[in-house]
Amino acid sequence: MNTERVRSVLGVWAPMAIGLFIIVTSVNFYFTATLAGGIRTGDLGSWRLVCSAGAFSVGGLLILSTYGRYTKTKEWRGKGSPEASLPPTAAPRHEEPDDEGNPDDQKD
Repeated sequence: MNTERVRSVLGVWAPMAIGLFIIVTSVNFYFTATLAGGIRTGDLGSWRLVCSAGAFSVGGLLILSTYGRYTKTKEWRGKGSPEASLPPTAAPRHEEPDDEGNPDDQKD
């Protein structure tokens, strides 16, 4: 299997699918949850809204961050690699030995 395809599935589509699943679950929970009062018999409808909104936000954040990474990577690939856009570096200069006869610079 192509490694690029595996990267695409694991890096982009799997997190987006997980985020969508979280969103669908939170919306389903909000509309179908019947919360009975536990020890205290209070109205838990506001907590149902808070929990659903939190899960919805987490799923949305997961989808948006993954999509943002995907578009940045796609844009970067369209421009080419950073090495290709950098100007070539100058070759290192080779210094010639002194004529003073320094013993460290003698060749065998």
